[in-house]
Amino acid sequence: MKKWFFVMVILVFGFTACKYFDKKKDLSNNEPQTKEVKNNNAPYKPGNDAFKPGAGADEDAQWTFTKAATLIGLQNYDEALTYINKYIEKSPNDGNGFFVRGFIYSQKKEWEKAITEYKEALRLNAAHTYAYMYKGEAHLYLKQYPDAFAMFTKVIQIEPKNMYAYYNRGLALSYMEKYKEAVNDFDVALRIDSVYAPALNNRGNAKYLLGDIDGACNDWKKSMKLGNAASERAYNHYCLGKKK
Repeated sequence: MKKWFFVMVILVFGFTACKYFDKKKDLSNNEPQTKEVKNNNAPYKPGNDAFKPGAGADEDAQWTFTKAATLIGLQNYDEALTYINKYIEKSPNDGNGFFVRGFIYSQKKEWEKAITEYKEALRLNAAHTYAYMYKGEAHLYLKQYPDAFAMFTKVIQIEPKNMYAYYNRGLALSYMEKYKEAVNDFDVALRIDSVYAPALNNRGNAKYLLGDIDGACNDWKKSMKLGNAASERAYNHYCLGKKK
């Protein structure tokens, strides 16, 4: 699998109409964590079992699925799509086939198509954690925050100690301007992994927007020390009073 990167996006948060835009423009929010990187911000990723065909696949179908997975690793998504389409034709009852096709659409940022595939994967396998997680990510990108919240809640029901599900649900709650609930989810994520910088950064954002400036600065400072650039900008501007 390739190494992925984070992209910073602007939050749409605020306290009052007169100060809303000044406050929200400098608060950056890490994106949903479903992609692989190699540092202390390392996010959730599908396990190898998500990129394997179902047990009933014949030898030819297995080869086709493996070819698609290999091409995904090479970021050749269009060709990978061709192979996974062939696999699904042969094995229409394998939820992993639809998950992988959804995953390809996610990498191509074709979020609505991805959601359709994840729905089918979940119809075939209601416990497909990866499909719930990535479907939630797609809903976040489409600003369908209640749907995203529901997907991450499903992950938590299946895997109660999945730190990334709490983190991502915290993001959904933040976008819904439910900051207290968001802080609670970030709290749980940080109890599972106390040095997960994106959770510290976004808990700091939520605390700031709740008026807890000291709590926000404390979180941003910890996150900044772990290498989170968004936290460094927020800390310098809101806590030290010097905007970079």
